[in-house]
Amino acid sequence: MKVFFGLSGGLGPVMRCLSIAEQFRQAGGEVCFSIYGRESQQYLEQRGYSQLIDDDPTMPDPKKTIPPHSVFYNMDHYYAMAGLLDEHFLHSWVAHRIEMIQEYRPDLIIADFSPHTIIAARFLNIPHAAIVQSCYHPNGQRVSHWADQPRNLPRVTPIINKVLERFDLPPIHKMEELHSGQLDIVPSFPAFDPIDDKLVRYVGPLHHTLADDEDQPLPDDPYILVYPGRLYDLTSSLGLSLVQSVISGFADTAYQVLIAAGERPPTGMDDLPDNISFIPNFSEKLLSHCALFIHHGGHGSCLSAIEQGVPSLIIPTNTEREYNARKISQLEAGEYMLPHSFTADHLARLAAFIIEDHYRDKAKALRKEIAGQQYGGAREAYVLTSALAAAANSKGRRT
Repeated sequence: MKVFFGLSGGLGPVMRCLSIAEQFRQAGGEVCFSIYGRESQQYLEQRGYSQLIDDDPTMPDPKKTIPPHSVFYNMDHYYAMAGLLDEHFLHSWVAHRIEMIQEYRPDLIIADFSPHTIIAARFLNIPHAAIVQSCYHPNGQRVSHWADQPRNLPRVTPIINKVLERFDLPPIHKMEELHSGQLDIVPSFPAFDPIDDKLVRYVGPLHHTLADDEDQPLPDDPYILVYPGRLYDLTSSLGLSLVQSVISGFADTAYQVLIAAGERPPTGMDDLPDNISFIPNFSEKLLSHCALFIHHGGHGSCLSAIEQGVPSLIIPTNTEREYNARKISQLEAGEYMLPHSFTADHLARLAAFIIEDHYRDKAKALRKEIAGQQYGGAREAYVLTSALAAAANSKGRRT
């Protein structure tokens, strides 16, 4: 079986999709990825996965692209920052993805935050599944459901529908519909990712760690593990701000602080206190033994902390991560602080409170509860998607 994974960018989608890809590869399948970002591409290359590179030179018109921001209210708003208000760019973006997949001729497509992959799968009539979080699913909670949605936000859906009409595809009502496939797999559990749709399949947290356990000895002293995600992304440089806040808050304290953001500190941060150091990545063992996990609120980071029974202190670097942070807080497995809303002393005191209070017990209880549900994980995702492809191929389809 030939399987095509269409992903967005960053290591988050790679980490959860690799566990599924490994299942296909172990079964003798051929797996190919397409993802944006050189770091992610290199990581896949190192693991022997073939890739198709989106080399379409067409770029969105800056006059039809709103400035990037860490706050967004829905997927229409988010994709307006990515240039999808430009019909010429959007058509080229979709057409290139259709051509890419048509040439590869996969038996199955799996998309993770990749609308043009979903469109191409529908156009080519190829069985397709989506890996999706609740805040991106059309029947999930809106990504910023706690806030009133402002009037007159930009909408890319009308532009999308013009392009869909060119390909003789039905219109959509909102961009979240292009994060849904013939099968929707949620790499989580309902309390963290509530979706009002009985057809979605929860398989429990999916992850693939960057580092092997044997590569990382544990520090002798109590330590705090920090993961800021990308220091710079589409919406902001809040990852860098997170690192700066941690260095200010924990300089010369009793805790060893390991910041998983590369082997070297960013420019201007070379003169570090003795208790703070940078590491390229972290293993499950390093995470499971830390006193506290401070991170950016990524979906995988939140679930990894729960899986290891470790409390979180989240500084969310965009709206989706604030959504995740609020879920962690509701589950009492951690706390969150909004960027630029605290002093270094406040950060350190809240961290000490989380370490000393009930949060670790709650995280461990959640870990036990998830284990009791016996989710199928990557193996179940493989079985479900394989069955989808087999059923479609037995009926015959056009490619």
